[in-house]
Amino acid sequence: MLSLGGRHGEKPPGEWAGFLGHARQLRTPTIYEAINRAERLGEVARFGFPASVRRHFERFDTFPRGLLPFGDAICRFNPIYGQGMSVAAQEACLLHQLLRRQAEDTSPLVGLASAFFAGACTLIDGPWALAAVPDFVFPETEGQRPEAFERSLEYGAALNRLAAQDADVHKLMAEVLHLLKPRSALYEPELVERVKAVAAQA
Repeated sequence: MLSLGGRHGEKPPGEWAGFLGHARQLRTPTIYEAINRAERLGEVARFGFPASVRRHFERFDTFPRGLLPFGDAICRFNPIYGQGMSVAAQEACLLHQLLRRQAEDTSPLVGLASAFFAGACTLIDGPWALAAVPDFVFPETEGQRPEAFERSLEYGAALNRLAAQDADVHKLMAEVLHLLKPRSALYEPELVERVKAVAAQA
C-alpha cells in the first residue's frame, strides 16, 4: 500500500499514469521502481486535508460538566503522518484511567475535564511537534510559528542526516514517530552532541 502526499499547490494526480509519474519525480527512485511493474489491485483514491488544527481546551478555567471533546475535536492531525488514530487511542486509555481512579468519589465527574485536558495536552505535544510544526517550513502555511522554529528545523535536518548513517538512530526516530517512545528521546544529551557534530559539518 502506497500513499503519496503533497502540500499547498503540489497534489499527486488521481489517475494511475500521473500518480506513477509523480512517484518517478521523487528524490530517490526506490518507490517508483517498487510500483512500476507491480500489479495494481485498485484505483488511486485521493483525499484532501485542509489544515492541522489544535484546540486548547486545557486553557479554560471551567468546562461544562459531563461534556468531553475527544480525538479530532481536540486535535486534528494531517493523516499523512498516521498519528491521529494512535493519539485518540491514547486519549481513550487516559480517560479510562481517570474514570477508574475517580469511580469511588462521591462526585466522580468533578475535575474530570481539567484532568483529562491536562493529560491529553501532554499526549498531543509530541506528535504535534513532529507532524504539524514542520509544515511551517512552507511560507504558505498559516498559523503562529513556535519559538526557536529555525533552530528546531536545523536540529531535525541534522538528526535526519545522522539517522541515514546510523541504524540505531533511524530506529529511534521511527519509534518516536510511531509514538512508541516520547519525543524527549530525541534530545538525550549524548544524541544532542552527535547531532550538533553533524550540523557543524554542513
